[in-house]
This record gives sequence, structure tokens and C-alpha cells, in this order.
Amino acid sequence: MKLAGRVAFVTGAGSGLGRAIAEAFAREGARVAVNDLVEPAAKETVAALPGTGHLALAGDVTDASRVAAMFAEVERAAGRLDVLVNNAGVDHVPGDGLEQLGRGPQILNMGDDGWGRMLAIHLNGAFLCAREAVRRMLPAKSGVIINMSSIAGLGGLGTLHYSTAKAGLLGFTRSLARDLGRHNIRVNAICPGAIDTPMSRRIPEPMMKGLLALTPLGRVGRPEDIAATALYLASDDGAYVTGQAISPNGGVHIA
Repeated sequence: MKLAGRVAFVTGAGSGLGRAIAEAFAREGARVAVNDLVEPAAKETVAALPGTGHLALAGDVTDASRVAAMFAEVERAAGRLDVLVNNAGVDHVPGDGLEQLGRGPQILNMGDDGWGRMLAIHLNGAFLCAREAVRRMLPAKSGVIINMSSIAGLGGLGTLHYSTAKAGLLGFTRSLARDLGRHNIRVNAICPGAIDTPMSRRIPEPMMKGLLALTPLGRVGRPEDIAATALYLASDDGAYVTGQAISPNGGVHIA
């Protein structure tokens, strides 16, 4: 039970990678606070978790007041916070011009609102949640923050706003790791490749086939592959790892 007695907060855990991570943490003994924008999705994840005391929290991670309220609720219920996983994210937002994808440069088709909303979800959301988490971790001089980036952030793969947001998370991870290391708070990023989630299933088939052709392991990843990486970073197995970007991607991006 690698996370026995610990409390974890996972954003965007109503489905996909977030749900898989919440399940892995709960199996290893953690009490998990599950956030999602959609309350029924958060509750559905909590209902599937082994163990007791898990929390379902609905809220937009770009809303500072709601973020503060969610972390306060976790503190009231559990009395501590050991792990934060900034997983909440999207690959498409209204006004981003993706319906014009392939018809000229993306930058000319992308609206201001679409660009801003994508960055707000990934970057502002991670910042707001990390700030609230650190307020709880600092007194204990212990904690783990995991930011969910992507191979899009490593190699510029994917759409313009998504790749930019995911690359920004890598800079955030490195800077925060340097800032918090002296307080024994570790900060790392995970950069998944193509993983079988509801989000990746929206990728056009020809594009997915092309991606798989470039993947040495020749398969799409499983959510469990990413959850195992998150568990390693969250547990004492990763006790000497901070400021790193770990990329389970089947070899499609080799740094």
C-alpha cells in the first residue's frame, strides 16, 4: 500500500487519465478527492474507487474562488493534503478555429477567446491548484505535485494552443520544483503519448494511424500506463525525483 494514510487531489478525474490515476491511488491506500467540471462524472469515479472517505468535488479549475473552496473542503474532511495531480485539460475549446484545421496556418484561424481559454484551463488551473496545495503542504514540509503535460509540449505535436499550454506546464514544473525543493515538496510532469481515452478517440483515424506508424512499440497506450507513472512519482519510490518530465509514449518521442 504505497499511499496508505495519504490524501490526494486529482483534477479532471471524471474520466480518462484522471479516473485511472484516482483508481490507482485508491488501490494503494490513498484517500482521493476527485474533481471534475461535471459533478455526476466526479461522483461516478468516487463510486468506483476502493476504500472509503473519498470526495467528489465539482468545479472549474480556472475559478480561483471555487478552487480555494474545494481545497478547503478537502482540508476539513481529511485534515491534510499529500499529493496534487493537475490533470484537468481539454484539446478543443469554442473559438479556437479547429474546424478550419488544415485550411491554412492555425494561427490565422484561431480566435483570441479560444487561445485564452486553452491556456487558462491548463496553465491558470495548474497554478491556482498548486498554490492552494502548497498552502497545505508547506507546514508539513512534505508533498508531491504532478502536472499532466504531453508529447505535444515536448515536440510541438498537436494543435497550436494545446502544444503551447502543455509546453508551458513544463516550464511551470521546473520552476516550481526549484522553488519548493527546500521544503521537501517534489514537482514533476508526465508527458503521455497517444493514450486510449475519450479525448484521443476524437483524433481522426488517418492521423492516429500516422502516429502509430511512428511509434516503435506499435500500440496506443493504456490509461493504466500513465497511472503507474503517476503512482511512482506520488509514492516514496520517486522520493529523489523532482523537476523532471517523464514521458510514457511508446517511443514516438525520444529525447
